[in-house]
Amino acid sequence: MKKPLHKHIGYQARKMHGHFTKYLYERDTIFATIWVFLFIIILGSIPLNLGSLNPIKLGLKDLDMNDMSYSKLGKAQNTPIDTSNIVVINIGQADREGIAAIINKTASFKPKVMGLDVIFNGPRDAAKDSLLREAIQRNKNLVVAVKIETDSSDKLIPTENFFLNNSSYYGYVNFPNDDKETVRYYFPFKKDDHDKQIVLPSFSSSLVKLYDTTAYNKIKKKADSKVIVNYTRNVTERKKQYLVIEGEDLLMDNIDSSAINGRIALLAYVNLSPNDIEDKKFTPMNEKFAGKSHPDMNGIFVHANIISMVLEKNYVKKLPSWVNWLISVLVCWLFMSFFIRYYLESHIWFHLVAKIIQVASAILFVWLGIHLFDRYRLKVDMKMSLLVIIMAVDVIYFYEAWAVWMHKKFNYKTVFKPHHH
Repeated sequence: MKKPLHKHIGYQARKMHGHFTKYLYERDTIFATIWVFLFIIILGSIPLNLGSLNPIKLGLKDLDMNDMSYSKLGKAQNTPIDTSNIVVINIGQADREGIAAIINKTASFKPKVMGLDVIFNGPRDAAKDSLLREAIQRNKNLVVAVKIETDSSDKLIPTENFFLNNSSYYGYVNFPNDDKETVRYYFPFKKDDHDKQIVLPSFSSSLVKLYDTTAYNKIKKKADSKVIVNYTRNVTERKKQYLVIEGEDLLMDNIDSSAINGRIALLAYVNLSPNDIEDKKFTPMNEKFAGKSHPDMNGIFVHANIISMVLEKNYVKKLPSWVNWLISVLVCWLFMSFFIRYYLESHIWFHLVAKIIQVASAILFVWLGIHLFDRYRLKVDMKMSLLVIIMAVDVIYFYEAWAVWMHKKFNYKTVFKPHHH
């Protein structure tokens, strides 16, 4: 007589539970788990310079599986257009005189704050420079863009804006990564390493300060902390989730004043052609989450996404590093027990089962990480957990040799015996 389905399922569950826990509390399992992390630490501290592997290393360096949430699963595709907080003014190829005219015209529509995301490296035409300087000085709610660097004494300073001294507010537009890497995080503020009293604001933080005090006070608590950017909107040729106004239409009064009044007006160069990469960044919203060939988002829309995140308090939560390490230790301990059981009792199937488990675990952990990120805005780093499962199989061989030697020499108690298979 066949067992009822629920009893059959219960039996199989208990059987699988036994596979994982039979050797869980054995000293060998605990020591072998420690060995895995010792191997990782030792191998990670060896200063190897394998030039032939550099392309692979560089390719994996900028890989984050959570990017699939945007590029493949359509995260943020259904976010409605921002109709209340942010409007982007495209300055196009305007010269300094034209930019001055766009600033003054934008100001006439009474935005609550304006941001000019343009770097002016030095003097040009004296007359045009004078017009732009006057426009910057006149509009006290205008935030200008700078870059931050360290001077000869390692002091943190704002640089690369010829009109910096004419402005009331500024914010740095540097991102803490190479231009060829994906922008996944930013620093709301940067503190000087030597003088903690020197705190420079990011471009987005300066804009939020003038727009929403409550949101600013919240982000201010994250001074000098790395904050993950939660991308919620994009602007492409096919879809626009921020309102974009062309500078020419603005100057010719071809817009409704309500589109700018009371908002954050971001003035910057915008070109939606995928072939135009000027002032564009790689982001997780790139259609190719790996092996990216072209940057996909104008810098001003990266700043707009940061501002939206801060205003909407829509932050990504990140598990502390110690929690990720604790998860990897528990995973390693559990899987080491499982592998030792097969190694000792079903060695003929050991390699096949181990490889199947490794592949299945990789798929499961990637899916789990993406699901938590997509559904709960929680970033969990599962790379260490994957690594320990891969390392565990090989470490068993090293540990077995050591345990058998210790058993012969010092009568060390171990589940491994000479020639057990």
